[in-house]
Amino acid sequence: MIEAATFIESLEGAGVGFYTGVPDSLLSSFSAALEGLPPQKHLIAANEGAALALAAGYGLATGGLPLVYLQNSGLGNLVNPLTSLVDETVYGLPVVLLVGWRGQPGTKDEPQHAKMGAVTVPLLETMSVPVRYLRKEEEDLNGLL
Repeated sequence: MIEAATFIESLEGAGVGFYTGVPDSLLSSFSAALEGLPPQKHLIAANEGAALALAAGYGLATGGLPLVYLQNSGLGNLVNPLTSLVDETVYGLPVVLLVGWRGQPGTKDEPQHAKMGAVTVPLLETMSVPVRYLRKEEEDLNGLL
């Protein structure tokens, strides 16, 4: 199991300097580990679109790399800012998305997550968002970012 502090350390080693998002159950240990960070490094957002807007502002103001965390059910709130703000054809702002994947095909989950789970990867790929899979072991952090 990847410890949240180790994961955050790896993210910071890869250049992530700001975290924002909407806490969810799958990412609860990650969210809890971020709680001790100062507001200039971590802000909880009202929704996923607002989180991406905060991340874009951070990127534009500092040139730094932000991370937005969310549950996949919030991807719909990211469509407009992903395609009209941070996209490479607009401002080309790099942003790491950490998406908790509810309803992942082949896993047992609540029925209301099944459809969104099935369309998560195709939706991201349609918006030209590169997809990487974070496994459960620390070795898997090597080369992820």
